[in-house]
Amino acid sequence: MLRSTLAAALFVLPAAAFAQPTTTTDPAPAPVRYVDALDWPTRDAGTASFGEAEDRLNMAFDRLCGDTFCEGDYSNLTPLQLSCSVDATKATLKQCLWVFAGSHASVNPKSGAVQATAKLFKCKLLLAKDTPVDAFYEVMTGGDPLNDKLPMTNHSVYDGLLGCLW
Repeated sequence: MLRSTLAAALFVLPAAAFAQPTTTTDPAPAPVRYVDALDWPTRDAGTASFGEAEDRLNMAFDRLCGDTFCEGDYSNLTPLQLSCSVDATKATLKQCLWVFAGSHASVNPKSGAVQATAKLFKCKLLLAKDTPVDAFYEVMTGGDPLNDKLPMTNHSVYDGLLGCLW
C-alpha cells in the first residue's frame, strides 16, 4: 500500500506542479532606442522613404563615378548599401554609413594566373548631431542628393566620400 501511494505521488505531484498557474508576469520589453532607418517610423514607411533616398544616392554616384572616384585603382567602385540608425525617441539620425566595393584584376603574363585585389570602403555621412530624419529625406529627394548640403551642416555626402574613397 505504501509503495502504491508513493508511486502515485511520484506521478501526481510533478504533474500538479506543472499544472499550477504562475503568479509572476514577465515585464514588458523595454522600448528600443535605436532602429534601422528601414524600420522607422514603421517598416513599410521606412522602406519606402529610405529606399528612395538610397536609390537617388546610388544613381548620383553612378553619374559622377567615371570622372572622379572611379579613375584610380578601383575603377569599378560600386555602392553596396546605405545604412542609417535612427534615435526613435527623438526622430533623429545617429549615424549613416555608405559601403562601397571595388576591385582590380590582372593577368600574370608568365603564368596566366588571374590576380585580383578587392577592397571595401565604409564611408560615414557627415551628419550633424541630431539631424532630423525628415530633413535628411528632404535633401535626399531634392535636387542633387550627393552635392546638396546635409541638414544643419556645411557638408554634403560628396564631402564625406572625398575622405573615404581617396
